[in-house]
Amino acid sequence: MVGETHRTHNGQVIRIDCFWRDLLSHLEKDRSWRSVFVAGPVDSGKSTLCRFLGEHFAVRFSTAAIDCDPGQSILGPPATLALAWEPRKSEVPLAMRFIGSNTPSGHFLQALTSMKRLSERAFEEGAQKIVFDSCGYPVTAAGREFFYQTLDLLEPDHLVALQQIDEMEPLLATFTRRNKPRLHRLPISEEVIRRSRTERRAYRQQKFKRYFKNAKRQMLPLEGMGLHGMIPALKNPQSWDHCLVALCDRKGFAVAIGVLEKVEMHESRLWIHAPPFDRNQIASVQFGSLRVDHRSGEEL
Repeated sequence: MVGETHRTHNGQVIRIDCFWRDLLSHLEKDRSWRSVFVAGPVDSGKSTLCRFLGEHFAVRFSTAAIDCDPGQSILGPPATLALAWEPRKSEVPLAMRFIGSNTPSGHFLQALTSMKRLSERAFEEGAQKIVFDSCGYPVTAAGREFFYQTLDLLEPDHLVALQQIDEMEPLLATFTRRNKPRLHRLPISEEVIRRSRTERRAYRQQKFKRYFKNAKRQMLPLEGMGLHGMIPALKNPQSWDHCLVALCDRKGFAVAIGVLEKVEMHESRLWIHAPPFDRNQIASVQFGSLRVDHRSGEEL
């Protein structure tokens, strides 16, 4: 059931489900909470609910949003997890971590570390509340275990589960007798717009294209630089072509992401297409598993 509407800081109109108001009431009563994690399947309205909660609490508290979906990312480019303040006044996130793929699958370690480091960064920057917007709840056993480990690591005070019926109950059962998180089961709003696989791919393409709009061909010296992640085989130069990489600072946060053009190991340097960045900030290069055309934004 849908009630009134809410206009976000950037003018977007959100239709408020009545169950969201009930959730808000519960969160208001618990004044000590610091983080809430919103989970649910693909196309369940997670991001919209997170935006609603984030903007509501930002009126009185320093509230951070952490986007944990590398495939349908809102705060940063695809293949990243990102941190921003609510209300969101800039398209540039406060901090980014690089996953290197459009799904956590096959990159669980990168995703877990990124979520933890972003939450620590948020509190270091003065956040009083954090709203985690998760990726789609998976149907695989490995995916469910990933969600369990995520919640065990982050220890959110509240877990919001958006369900069609009871698809998340196996996960919720593991936390029923634990001190936290406090569980909230919500039905999926009737207003949710379903998106096809083709539409999702097109969304990522447009996000990449916009991110690389002002990209330039740049040389990055590798002397004293660390390489990590999904590093391609050195003996196969073609495997480096169009590889998506992150240029990371001394704390492992992505200063920028780029598309690799070529590697000149004998000269100890990389040629990449990336938005302008300060070389002095870069401490390592992290390789992803995606290959992207920086002009069109298309995944290859």
